Amino acid sequence: MAIILLLLATGIVGLLSFYLWTWTYWRRRGLSGPMGYPILGNALEMLDAENPPYLQLREWTKKYGGVYGMTEGLSRVMVISDPDLVQEVFVKQFDNFFGRKLNPIQGDPNSDKRVHLFGAEGHRWKRLRTISSPTFSNNSLRKLKNTVEESVVELLRHIETQTEDGKQIDLLTFYQEFTLDVIGRIAMGQTDTQMFNNPMLPIVRAVFGEPRKFIFLSASIIPWLGPLLRAIIFKFPSLFPNPAVNIIRQTSTAVERRIAQREAEAKLGMDEAAEPQDFIDLFLDARSSGDMDMLSNEDFSKTGVKVTRQLTTDEIVGQCFVFLLAGFDTTALSLSYSSYLLATNPRVMKKLQEEIDRVCSDPEITFDQLSQLKYLEYVVKETLRMYPLATLANARRCMRATKIGDYQVEEGVEVMCDTWTLHYDKKIWGEDAEEFKPEEP
Repeated sequence: MAIILLLLATGIVGLLSFYLWTWTYWRRRGLSGPMGYPILGNALEMLDAENPPYLQLREWTKKYGGVYGMTEGLSRVMVISDPDLVQEVFVKQFDNFFGRKLNPIQGDPNSDKRVHLFGAEGHRWKRLRTISSPTFSNNSLRKLKNTVEESVVELLRHIETQTEDGKQIDLLTFYQEFTLDVIGRIAMGQTDTQMFNNPMLPIVRAVFGEPRKFIFLSASIIPWLGPLLRAIIFKFPSLFPNPAVNIIRQTSTAVERRIAQREAEAKLGMDEAAEPQDFIDLFLDARSSGDMDMLSNEDFSKTGVKVTRQLTTDEIVGQCFVFLLAGFDTTALSLSYSSYLLATNPRVMKKLQEEIDRVCSDPEITFDQLSQLKYLEYVVKETLRMYPLATLANARRCMRATKIGDYQVEEGVEVMCDTWTLHYDKKIWGEDAEEFKPEEP
């Protein structure tokens, strides 16, 4: 018994020492930063909905400088806001930083059957990107223009109805309805508009609600819990409800339904070259432009292994799923912020209206006319500068030990860009960086 107790005590001390060793990682490397709490590090602060983490990063940058370190459980994170270092990580040394900073229950990017472009890395990312890129070409998007336009007309109808008596409305709510309607019709197999009557809306909103702290904290502190929790959530959705699981299941049903429809049409001898109905069709038709070699995740170089040139059903589900999640909140917020900035900057709004009236003189706006609206492009880009979205995704994992600037980065360290600080850096944007000025660069 004494030996068992001794071994148990030794194991506990060893485990605690390991966590404390990780917690003090950046201090031992001479880099300052917020310490947070033992074992947890800064994981709690990065899950705080009341004080959004992207704004917390900006406050830490003001205190600790353009480069500092923190920990999230066992994750060692370097935060940077120096443009040269950002260029090193995301461009010049892409081969050393092609890994993603993933959430603890996202799944293995190398083995998950439904991995999507946002979560894939290495050869899987290269393959998915090569096959999927034609789906987002101008020619493909042109085919979906009418669908988007129908949703726009429906949105305007609802706005006019709700404001006819001078009533104020929450534009974000309207933009969420519009965004989900468009995504539902071009990526989820939805056949007609369901604006303000869409059963998916509360489910999608729930994904972006209060973070599930217990799940993320547990998986951050004990990494092997991540795959286990993910498996339990997917296997027992009624016992452990998760909106993302519901969305994946509905997406899978939509894809399978479309595959069955196409197979039935093929048996009847119907034209397979018919215009695609939505992104499901575009993904089903996706092919790489030529022979493609598999890339090694280890050295990100060619190994001569041929890979399939067609997306699997699971991969199509993954791409449609991330299209929904990545496009819903970001698009609705971008439209909302743009509307706010235009309303509070009448000079800009007047100039934009003049451009639209000049370029789009006819009631029907063509796809080609959209590319001529340069000032509109400046307005959107300036909006995204002032209100950058999904900024926590601007992070990479170091796949091979390397050096960026004067800093050595070990393999496994995650590097995150403090985008808000970068977007308001007066050295880059001038003394008026706080102002909304969508002028030609």
